[in-house]
Amino acid sequence: MTRREFHFALFAAAAAFSVPDMGQEVEQKAEDMSPASINAWLPAPMPPEQAQQVTEAVKALQKTLETLRAYPLPEGSEPAFTFQPLPPKRG
Repeated sequence: MTRREFHFALFAAAAAFSVPDMGQEVEQKAEDMSPASINAWLPAPMPPEQAQQVTEAVKALQKTLETLRAYPLPEGSEPAFTFQPLPPKRG
């Protein structure tokens, strides 16, 4: 498996667990994910050690997302920082 395929599988797994199925309000936690459930929707099965790495990465991502979602943010608040790119240096 290439690095690109691994990252695709990682982010696809994270996306699969963060978006509800077709209008259903089903909450599936990262704790419910297993390497077998990852291989269920991949076109080619992933080796067990890589599936375990994906599972651990998704669980870590889920923890980070829960922390971000728990942060109180008032409606319509301005961002603390906006990126302003500098013009390229010439010469």
